Amino acid sequence: MGGAASRAWPHTAAAAAPLASTKHRPPPPKPIPGGIELAPGVVIHVWAPGDPAVTLPFTGITLQGLDTEPATITNFNGSSAVAFHVGSVRASDGRTYNLETDIRAFDGQYTVDGAVHRGSFALV
Repeated sequence: MGGAASRAWPHTAAAAAPLASTKHRPPPPKPIPGGIELAPGVVIHVWAPGDPAVTLPFTGITLQGLDTEPATITNFNGSSAVAFHVGSVRASDGRTYNLETDIRAFDGQYTVDGAVHRGSFALV
């Protein structure tokens, strides 16, 4: 659960055309309050949904329950998909590295400053 990135891709005809300015681009969603504290004062705005009997081997994060919010944005209404991958990878130089990922995808509506927007998002 190292770096996380999220990007909105609105579902509007205007958004499909190249934009000359940001005035037609919807505002980015706001992150959920709270989250997982990786180190003192370092919080990422995600929860780890899943069976609490599972502890991820490299980060040591324990999944937080099946009723835990998978979305990373607040005021969201839509579909979410979450996948945790654990294993090892071999680099082109022959070295082996541990791999642990948290990948999520969202599609739906979100509200910012009272206005409803639609978008698709990914967290890697």
